[in-house]
Amino acid sequence: MNETIDIIEPEAESRPGRRSARHFILLGMALLLGAGGVFLAQKFIDAKIDYYRRQAEKTEPMVQVVVPARDMVRGEVVTLKDMLKRDVPTSFAHINAVTPRDFDRAAGQRLSFDIARGKPLLWAHLEGGRAPTFSGKLEEGKRALTVPVDEINSISGFLQPTDNIDLFMTYQKQVMPIVQNLHVLATGSRTMRDKSGQATGVYQTITVEVTPEIAKKITLARSVGKITATLRNPQDQDPISKRPYTVRELLNRPRVVRRQVKKRGIEYIIGGAGA
Repeated sequence: MNETIDIIEPEAESRPGRRSARHFILLGMALLLGAGGVFLAQKFIDAKIDYYRRQAEKTEPMVQVVVPARDMVRGEVVTLKDMLKRDVPTSFAHINAVTPRDFDRAAGQRLSFDIARGKPLLWAHLEGGRAPTFSGKLEEGKRALTVPVDEINSISGFLQPTDNIDLFMTYQKQVMPIVQNLHVLATGSRTMRDKSGQATGVYQTITVEVTPEIAKKITLARSVGKITATLRNPQDQDPISKRPYTVRELLNRPRVVRRQVKKRGIEYIIGGAGA
C-alpha cells in the first residue's frame, strides 16, 4: 500500500505575511504622497499670496500700522517696546488698525483679546476700544478744511483719502496754482479706503490738511474764482511753476508785455528882460 506524503511549500506559508507587508508599504506611500501634496499645495498658496502682496506693494500706496513684536495675551499692557511698525498696502490696512501717529492713545491700555505676533493691532483689541477722533489725527498746528468739488474736481471719483493734490484757481481768463502737495484726509464722509481699495461713488466734498494760512488762501480763492484739484504722485516733491497761464497762451497768441510809458513833464520857458 502506497502512502501519500503532502509536501508544504515554504512560499505558501509566507504569502499572508507578504501581503500584510505590501499593504503597509502601500499605505505608507499613500500617506507620504498625501503629506507631500498638502505641503506643495501650501507652498503654492503661500507663493501666490506673496506674489499678489508684492504686486500690491508696487501699485498701491503704503500705510504704516502697529504690530506686536511677540505673541501677547489678554490682560497685558500695550507698551512701545513690544510693538513694531509695518508697511502694508492701503487696501489691506484694516480700518480700525492702530497707526504710529495714534499709538500714544493706545499705549498703556490693556488687551481685551489675545493677539499673535505680526498681526495688526486694532482698537477693538484694547479695553478702551476707541479709535481717536478725526480731529485727533491732525498734526499739531494743522487744520482740516473741507472744499466742495464737482465730478471734474474729484477726478471722476478716483480721488482717495491719503492721496496728494495740487489746487489751481481760475480767475479772469487765467489759471494759476495756489497750493501744492496737499494731503487728502477724506472724500465725502470716507476717511480710509474700503478693503477692495476701490472708489465707492460720487462725493461732493474733499477734506484736506492745511495750515491756518493756507486755509485763508483757499477760502479767499473760492470766493473769487473756481478751484480745480489735480492728483499728484506722493513721491513727486518738485515744485510747479507759479506763473499764471492765460487764454492768449492757450490760443498760441504772443504774450502781451505792457511797457510803462514815462510821462513827459511840462516844459517851462522862462524869459528874461528885453534889451
